[in-house]
Amino acid sequence: MRFLEDLSAWVAQQRWYAGKSHEPRFRILAEQSAPGATRYLLMDDAGSLPALYNVPLARVESSVEAVDSISGDGDAYLIDATRHPDFATGMLAEMGVDVSRVTGSRVLTAEQSNTSIVFDEDGEPTIILKIFRTLHHGENPDVTVQRALSAAGSPYVPRFLASLETEWPDVGRASGTAHGTLAFAQEFLPGVQDGWGVALDAARDGRDFTESAHDLGVAIAGVHEALGATLETVDAGPSDVAMTGAAWRRRLAIAAAEVPAVADRIAAIEAIYQAALERPWPRLQRIHGDLHLGQVLAVPHGGWRIVDFEGEPLRPMEERAIPDLTTRDVAGMLRSFDYAGAVGGRSDGVAWATACRGAFIAAYAGAAETVDLDPVILRALVLDKAVYESIYEARNRPEWLPVPLAGIDAALA
Repeated sequence: MRFLEDLSAWVAQQRWYAGKSHEPRFRILAEQSAPGATRYLLMDDAGSLPALYNVPLARVESSVEAVDSISGDGDAYLIDATRHPDFATGMLAEMGVDVSRVTGSRVLTAEQSNTSIVFDEDGEPTIILKIFRTLHHGENPDVTVQRALSAAGSPYVPRFLASLETEWPDVGRASGTAHGTLAFAQEFLPGVQDGWGVALDAARDGRDFTESAHDLGVAIAGVHEALGATLETVDAGPSDVAMTGAAWRRRLAIAAAEVPAVADRIAAIEAIYQAALERPWPRLQRIHGDLHLGQVLAVPHGGWRIVDFEGEPLRPMEERAIPDLTTRDVAGMLRSFDYAGAVGGRSDGVAWATACRGAFIAAYAGAAETVDLDPVILRALVLDKAVYESIYEARNRPEWLPVPLAGIDAALA
């Protein structure tokens, strides 16, 4: 009992724990053997939906290694196994990755919802291992999509290496068992810069970013083309269109109730939604699902790489694999340019963002041979994204509310 109390207190303090809005109620669902460690699958039953966490622990005897230990009695300590080299390298070996040249590893500190470990081969960083902390039934979309893109030879994602699956008891399934992705490994790209940081620096300095925006449009089009060719695509039936329209209007109703400026524009927004719903819709396919400048990496002298294909974090995992409009990704990137221009704080931020959007769209449309970029549907999706942003900003950062409101006005103009 004391062990579970100590473990629960530690998990509740981690950045990757998603239940910070409630008092957790943990139970150990399963214990699994792992390289140099024990993997505890910890169920939190206290939230609106149960959540399952992947918590590997390693036993150490050195008090130096036991810094930030989870529990211990002075003779031995339990620590987060991701900090233990034997566990990290052992996971790679479990996946079938050759570890004969691995000379060291380190945990990245910037991750929030997952844990990433970088491995050196012969002294150079070459592999990154992404450990999923929250587990879901079914293969993680990040694995499905990046494996498919790597197999297709796409130059716009890091090279996929391998993944690792596990299973656990689930009384809600006929088989009594669920299975999901624990982790995957891919190529590590040294010296990369986060796309949001790169764009924001350019916006703050008033530097032209249209060439980078153009190249990003080509990269996103390339990813969409490869996904359409390698993974499932479906016709958009009346039910798909109706469900999308219902989602747009549901968000619009919430925004209108909370943001007076949105309520003043509701008729004009509705008219654009209706026009988009009456258009012939393109085929639906796998997309990124949560695309913005923070999900792309600028490689020194190597263009852009797109990462983090898990999809929209607030959507249930099974919904993230459903084919969708590629235009949704395009709309997300256009809104991200607007945010960079606004946060950059210069008087010419709107013009900077407008130029980036134009370069991005022109490049995407020119490079996407099989993907349909309907301007009416795109306009509706940009509006829907800005409407969602207005809800978020009104609730969390009221001083930022003018950014999505300006986006709504621009889409309505």
